[in-house]
Amino acid sequence: MLRNWISHLEYQEQLYLKMLLHYQTQKSRLAALDKSISKLYLLNLDSLLPVIKPLYSDLGRPAKNQQGIIRSLILMLDQHGHSITKWAKKIASDPLLLDICGFEDGVPSASSYYDLLVRLWISDHKLQVERKLTVKNFSSKPRKKLKAGEKQPPKRSGTVKKLVDKAIKGKLRNFCPENIFQKFIARCVVDFSSKMGILGDINNLSLAFDGSPFYSGASHYGVKVCDCKSKGIYNCHCPRRYSDPDACWGWDSYREQWFFGNTLFNVTASDSPYDLPIYIKMVQASRHDSITTVFALEDIHNLYPDLHFKNFIADGAMDNYPTYDLLKHHNISPFISLDSRTKAKFDYPHPNILCFDNKGNPICMGGIPFVNWGYSKPKGIKYRCYFAAKGLEPPAECKCSDSKYGKVIHIKPDYDPRMFPPVPRNSEKFKDKFKTRTSVERSNKRMFNDYNIQEYKSRSAMLRMALATFSVINIHLDAWIKHTGFSFGSLMQSKAV
Repeated sequence: MLRNWISHLEYQEQLYLKMLLHYQTQKSRLAALDKSISKLYLLNLDSLLPVIKPLYSDLGRPAKNQQGIIRSLILMLDQHGHSITKWAKKIASDPLLLDICGFEDGVPSASSYYDLLVRLWISDHKLQVERKLTVKNFSSKPRKKLKAGEKQPPKRSGTVKKLVDKAIKGKLRNFCPENIFQKFIARCVVDFSSKMGILGDINNLSLAFDGSPFYSGASHYGVKVCDCKSKGIYNCHCPRRYSDPDACWGWDSYREQWFFGNTLFNVTASDSPYDLPIYIKMVQASRHDSITTVFALEDIHNLYPDLHFKNFIADGAMDNYPTYDLLKHHNISPFISLDSRTKAKFDYPHPNILCFDNKGNPICMGGIPFVNWGYSKPKGIKYRCYFAAKGLEPPAECKCSDSKYGKVIHIKPDYDPRMFPPVPRNSEKFKDKFKTRTSVERSNKRMFNDYNIQEYKSRSAMLRMALATFSVINIHLDAWIKHTGFSFGSLMQSKAV
């Protein structure tokens, strides 16, 4: 049973009255916490109620202070607390922090915090506990190291194509235990950021995709249950128990090392001036980003039916034919760098060109490269005669058209969607758009460095997802304050006058 869920307006009124009382005795501390208070003052949790209410039954002991716990966790990351247990004790002993979070009926213990997170994670908690007690085969750290910048290859070839075929037919099975966290981000912050106009053009939204290693706080050695040690055998590979059964080995291409944990997959509005994430997903560290992309695209369309996604920006990990087919199905333009291992062969026949160069540019019969002139749907990529495009008089031996506009050809992406994307890779438009992919890297930097989500030494995918979610909410709240210039302290002073 869910109890004591107050409206956002009521919380704002109570917060203002309580801060007036603290203003008399803790004026300097209120000034130091002004940004933190402002963030919680702006965060509207009204739209979260219909999302989490079905998680509670209509009978039994009522769950109290759920809104306060959510605000408390957001405040914890804002104040760089690195332990929920320690933070719960700190909140309980600090009347000012209690009032900022909006706790009314008692002070929740750390167990109440974890109970809420378990409820938000759509998975059988008893099964998770059993997994921690289950003995598993020992998985040692892989010895083979990949090259600098190289991605861990998929376990099985053809998996992406099978998933894309199912996604296009609407038959993709998507088990998503983090669905509530994703809806939390969508309904409570992204929707408001969209209305504020800080996501970019919501009718032609550009999205940057990338996965980032999220290290586990547990030991990859596990706990031995064998008696090898009593026999003098210390380096055995016997089955053992693991405190973090969700973690596995993955390759960190940035640090060029193997890591034990999960991959945090992040999708960012790349045209946003604040590099705002709109979607995150926690997956196995060994899963290839191209596989996660298929599920992410379906989730994003379900979460944001009112947004129109125009551009897909990603690195070479997503450079495969099925992904291009899926993007064409969704009418999204791909801006994907070629996989470093790709050896391009432009030997496609075309009636009006001599050949293609090594970058896929068509060469006219006179040996002069055509000039890219954008994308003309449905004909394909448009190219014009070099001399006509530059306003020059072509030489007599190279005059292949009497028109002042010059010779025009179209290259259909259907020839090869990877080699001939709607916006050619060597064009300035592609280069300018692809530069915005760094927005997802800056977003990851904010989560892992500014909010230190890896410092919590989390031992479950649930906790890692929760920490990432509350860091994303903080990133949006920071953007709101910067964009609007709002200050709770200024609001108090203006009302006092």
